[in-house]
Amino acid sequence: MFLHPLLECNPTLVDTALTLYREGRIPPNSYILDIDRISENATALAAAARQSGISLYFMTKQIGRNPIASRAIVEAGISKAVAVDPVEALLLADQGVLLGHVGHLVQVPPYYLDKILSYQPEVMTVFSVEAAANISEAARKRGIVQKLLLRVVRDGDYLYDAQHGGLAFESLAAIAEQIANLANVTIAGVTSFPSLIVEGGVAKPTRNFETLCLATDVLRKLGIAIEQINAPSVTSVSTIPTLAHLGATHGEPGHALTGTTPLHTVKGQTEVPAYLYITEVSHVCEGESYVFGGGYYPRGKAQNALVCPKVGSPKLAKAVMPDAQSIDYYLKVEGEFPVGTPVIFAFRTQMFVTRANVVPVIGASSSRPHVEGIYNVEGKQMK
Repeated sequence: MFLHPLLECNPTLVDTALTLYREGRIPPNSYILDIDRISENATALAAAARQSGISLYFMTKQIGRNPIASRAIVEAGISKAVAVDPVEALLLADQGVLLGHVGHLVQVPPYYLDKILSYQPEVMTVFSVEAAANISEAARKRGIVQKLLLRVVRDGDYLYDAQHGGLAFESLAAIAEQIANLANVTIAGVTSFPSLIVEGGVAKPTRNFETLCLATDVLRKLGIAIEQINAPSVTSVSTIPTLAHLGATHGEPGHALTGTTPLHTVKGQTEVPAYLYITEVSHVCEGESYVFGGGYYPRGKAQNALVCPKVGSPKLAKAVMPDAQSIDYYLKVEGEFPVGTPVIFAFRTQMFVTRANVVPVIGASSSRPHVEGIYNVEGKQMK
């Protein structure tokens, strides 16, 4: 999906990854993060947000919650993170990352509340009155007041499978009054996902965005001061002005940090592709080369791979990905290649749900690239 944009916009990352791989400094089944490009992408996103007057929380699940990448993003001007689940919130906080948004997409169970509240997240999202009450009780024990975002849904909103849930718009006024009466929480705003989707190479608002605006009107009529209209999904340099124009106050860039949103299959985007996946041929069977797997994401839409023999130029080969019911012990490319041949992919991923290594590299475009360590997808350094 992103191999051609990578080769066109960041070919030095391919060259550097191959050099480091052949020197034995990178294992197979590894994502290579170009930290310099991630930093540049974050700088561009932060500048676009300032110009449009909105705030950003950065997402790290796509890049394996990697602390080297997080530090680069913070230094580039996006100071707080959004955590997709409570485990990610704790991992990021333990790395010293400030928590901006916790609880969306995954609610925080009571088991984690006290620890997460100790890190003072800016906002937490709730899908129910019960969740708000749990946060209020945990906050009471700490002597604090926690700001909440309400995830509001209307019939017909666009929701991905396994992500359904939220406060019914039709009952929002009554629900908001119940939450507002809780002692140690306050309603700060609303959120939904996805607020934008890409169709035909163009980012468009979903019905969810309209729900956010309608919910904001309901809450303001109740006298609730709305600080945030948080509208995540496809937050990038090119979509930030649209978010601001439609009334959003906050966006949450994830794939834009690595130049790998669906928009980045279209030329002309500001962000540059900033990662690749490298592995090697394990064996050959029935005319196909099997490469070591572990890092494939079923929605990756890989079409081609770059096979890099010892002699001769790299060549494109058709990628054959396993079906969603299979574990990616191996990936395949068409054609027979020598055992040990490096193979590079560039597909859309969510590193945190894979079994891959994550290898941040500084100076990938220089003559002296430096491997900053080998990490697992939970951001823990293994070597």
